[in-house]
Amino acid sequence: MRAAVYHGPRNVAIENVPDPKIEDASDLIVATKVASMCGSDLYLFNGEVADMVSPGHTTLGHEICGEVVEVGSAVNRFAVGDRVTFPYSVSCGRCESCRAGQTAHCITTGKAIYGFGTAFGDLGGSQAEYVRVPFADDHLEKVPDSIVDELVPFLSCNLPAAAIAVTAAAIQPTETVAVVGCGPTGLLALELARQQTHADVFAFDPVAYRRERADALGATALDANPGAIEESVQTVLDATNGLGVHKVIEFAGRGSGFDLAVTVARPGATLSGGGVYLERDHPVSLFDMYFKNLQLRLNGFANAKTAQWQAIDLMERNAIDPTSVVTHRIALEDFPAAAVQFAEREPGFLKMLIRG
Repeated sequence: MRAAVYHGPRNVAIENVPDPKIEDASDLIVATKVASMCGSDLYLFNGEVADMVSPGHTTLGHEICGEVVEVGSAVNRFAVGDRVTFPYSVSCGRCESCRAGQTAHCITTGKAIYGFGTAFGDLGGSQAEYVRVPFADDHLEKVPDSIVDELVPFLSCNLPAAAIAVTAAAIQPTETVAVVGCGPTGLLALELARQQTHADVFAFDPVAYRRERADALGATALDANPGAIEESVQTVLDATNGLGVHKVIEFAGRGSGFDLAVTVARPGATLSGGGVYLERDHPVSLFDMYFKNLQLRLNGFANAKTAQWQAIDLMERNAIDPTSVVTHRIALEDFPAAAVQFAEREPGFLKMLIRG
């Protein structure tokens, strides 16, 4: 089969690799109908986590709309021909972590993640023609007929992550909100947050095109580039009697984004972090968080399985259309070049969908 194989920083090639096989009776094999690329994939693509990947071996991707083509003898919930999706992480549904709702921390699977290198289970990714799905009955999800193929990859990660972060923020109808980071998932979170409050919503991002999209969603879009941060923060303070916002939703996934979130939060605010943080040595001010009495709810390693039903419901009720953030539709062969465009935040590039 063809798959996107990692060879080094920003060096991915579409190559022929062995087809995945049933390795356990609980496995099944899906054919990829539509895949996509998540912002968290950039950590691997950019070479920021070299200890997690194996060049020439690791295949990428964890968002998918697939069709079942083969099932193991112990699989009961699925049959050949079913249209399915999986959450980005593999969970058994039965261990202590899964029963507590911490499906991303499944003890049985060792926190396995599709297409996220050797450190997280060494599973094949969705940017390929076929994917092996272990523990299929326990975490794979059948997709309702009412949801079209292009919507389905958003059920793997983006929309559940956005829903988890917004739900954790517990936004009240008169509370001000700031969204830090307006990539695809941040914009989905912004749209959900905008539905929760009648007060001001602010959106921070360094990319002009993303700020334009945030503005179109009814937010006050603010420049998060280093030279503009001070003025942008002052805009928030001027609009909130010098206090800052009640709720902050962070999807930048960088230490600087977290620092900004703390800065614009008022005393007693909730900071709901959905960003993926891999900076192990970033300094944070415990004093600032303590002195503001902040409530921190970090969900970047999101338990996506627990929110897939909520995401499906949002789609079926037309409460949100995630394809509003899709700007590029490409063939698998075009993925390496498109991934560079995404990584460089090329103007007009937000989210790609990949078809074989």
